[in-house]
Amino acid sequence: MSNSSSTFAVGGGRFAVGADRLGLLVLLVVGKLLDAVSTVTVLSLRDDVYESMWLTRTLMGEFGMVEGVLVTVVLAVVGVALLAESGEAVARLVPDSWAPDGYPAAFRVVTYSSAAVWYGFLGVHNFMFLF
Repeated sequence: MSNSSSTFAVGGGRFAVGADRLGLLVLLVVGKLLDAVSTVTVLSLRDDVYESMWLTRTLMGEFGMVEGVLVTVVLAVVGVALLAESGEAVARLVPDSWAPDGYPAAFRVVTYSSAAVWYGFLGVHNFMFLF
């Protein structure tokens, strides 16, 4: 197996693999949907478990359980995407010597990936309340 050429690479550098915005966005949405599905499932099946996040609890109270959780999915995805893409703005605003060449791509990959892993972890954690 050779790693001299990768069909997944976008640009060059250490963070080239996975720097595709659409792929990172899909990863984030999948992680957050796992969290959302687990929240709705556990809250539907268990009476002794409550939603610990104030915003999610409030939105579920206003819009209903499923709709409130879907609103949190949209808010979370938009918030993480704005944060992840802010690396471009930082790289443009600061002097060239302050931001390395690969900073926007690296920041994007780390932000999307870490948020997706966190939401996936929360989803698995929520499902553990069923056992």
